[in-house]
Amino acid sequence: MGHYLLQGSYSANAWAAQIANPQNRLEQVSNMLAPSGINIVQGFAAFGENDLVLLIEAPDDKTMAAASITIGSTGAVTNLKTTPLMPIEDLVDALKIAQGVAYTPPTG
Repeated sequence: MGHYLLQGSYSANAWAAQIANPQNRLEQVSNMLAPSGINIVQGFAAFGENDLVLLIEAPDDKTMAAASITIGSTGAVTNLKTTPLMPIEDLVDALKIAQGVAYTPPTG
């Protein structure tokens, strides 16, 4: 299972619909995504550039991409950004691998 940071903003129409019928969209969306093996680990409302910030667990990149594409295609969530996350242990492993990678930067 991979972890992903999902950020986005509600469209004006989505806000209007929620004002007319206040509800916990996080619960509803969790139920919609669960059959695809996607779990919303934690979700937050945010102020500023994004209205939503979610930590998501998904089986793989393709499944997460499919969910992001589907959500974005409705227009209800705009400015949608999905960021794959890496456990710190994997970063340490990558640093060890980097020790053996040969690279020379360009020179002027």
